[in-house]
Amino acid sequence: MQEVVARKIKPKRKGFRGKEPFITTGGMIHWDSFNERNYIRLADFDLSVSAIFYQPICIRYTHIGKKYRYFPDFKVITFNGKTYIVEVKHSKYFDTPKNRIKYEVGRKFCEENGWIYIVVTEKQIDQGYLQYNLALLRAHGLEFYDQKYETEMLDKLQALKSCYIFELREYFEELSNEQFFSLLYHLIYLQDIRIDLIGSKITDESVIYSIIEEEVEVTCLQH
Repeated sequence: MQEVVARKIKPKRKGFRGKEPFITTGGMIHWDSFNERNYIRLADFDLSVSAIFYQPICIRYTHIGKKYRYFPDFKVITFNGKTYIVEVKHSKYFDTPKNRIKYEVGRKFCEENGWIYIVVTEKQIDQGYLQYNLALLRAHGLEFYDQKYETEMLDKLQALKSCYIFELREYFEELSNEQFFSLLYHLIYLQDIRIDLIGSKITDESVIYSIIEEEVEVTCLQH
């Protein structure tokens, strides 16, 4: 799916700018801050998200007789057909007069188009150890693995229901550490294996699950 940007991306004089792989579609998404980069990673992990676009629309509005243009950060499309316009803000800039006007303009625009407008900060994007763990897992999100070992690992965990990572490791002695952890992280990233990504860093002593009846949902669409 081709990315459409509403305004030209110019070199940034201060701070950081870059592109982040979006594994779901295989594209590269622009970001203009580390919070935006981390939001892209979170959206890629969200199983409900089918696509994300950077600054795809321009909203024109007038305030106190002066004309303005507002470029929201992201447009997020979900598999169930919903469209979200997402503004990413650092919490210390969240509640300013200028931004409150933008939020109201964004909400009105979305209401007119049948979309949903949300504002997120690092408080939602960087919960606990979430971004640390996603960075670890994303390195293996595109790698190809022997289907035999994928099936064996999932079947073993299905039988155990839950275990420590070091316990599962004992069942796959024929795999090197690199092979075992790459496959495990791959399956965690695909959410075929469950683990707490927020409460602690992933280690050998982390508990992994085959099925969790009650689980905290990791989503990029909370606000």
